[in-house]
Amino acid sequence: MRVVYSGSKNSLSGYGRPRDSGVTERIYDAGVDLLVERGYAGATVAAVAARAGCGTQSIYRRFVNRDEMLLAAIEARCVIPPLRNSGRTLDDLLVMLEPGGRRGAQRYRSLLGSALALEAERHPEFLMAFRRGFVWPLRKNVESVLMRAVRRGELRDDVDVSLVADLLLGFSSSRFWSGGDFGDGLVREAVEVVLAGVRVR
Repeated sequence: MRVVYSGSKNSLSGYGRPRDSGVTERIYDAGVDLLVERGYAGATVAAVAARAGCGTQSIYRRFVNRDEMLLAAIEARCVIPPLRNSGRTLDDLLVMLEPGGRRGAQRYRSLLGSALALEAERHPEFLMAFRRGFVWPLRKNVESVLMRAVRRGELRDDVDVSLVADLLLGFSSSRFWSGGDFGDGLVREAVEVVLAGVRVR
């Protein structure tokens, strides 16, 4: 059974795009959706075309082959949460780390990353595109929020922000992989626990 997480009626990955938002957009959605659902083997040009509601020629007019199509789809859909500067460290971190519930975009990104990791040996360029477009920028933004907190005197100036980022990002990954639920307030509680250990006393 196909699971719809968010956004448009026909897409796991949509952020509310209208269903008639264009053939290229539908191809991108279909490409990443099928990678998540069926892996590389199931994300064929024919399957993507069928899911996108277009002909295969529409795809070949835009992309040389399947790999170029999928790489473009990954790059187009690796959108990171916004970097905020509200002056409240906890709130700025939660914007990036909250999963958005069981149907949220962050959970979807975890599913996509998992699918790409399984294909890494044969298609390392897909996983690299995911890292460049989502993992590394997200980590950089988390570290930026932490550095701002250090400069404001909220966190100790001897803290290793890279290690703290590992703890913050690792919580969601551990919870996801263990099959645990992201109950109301759980991410907030986890972030508060981590920050409590590095606050200026």
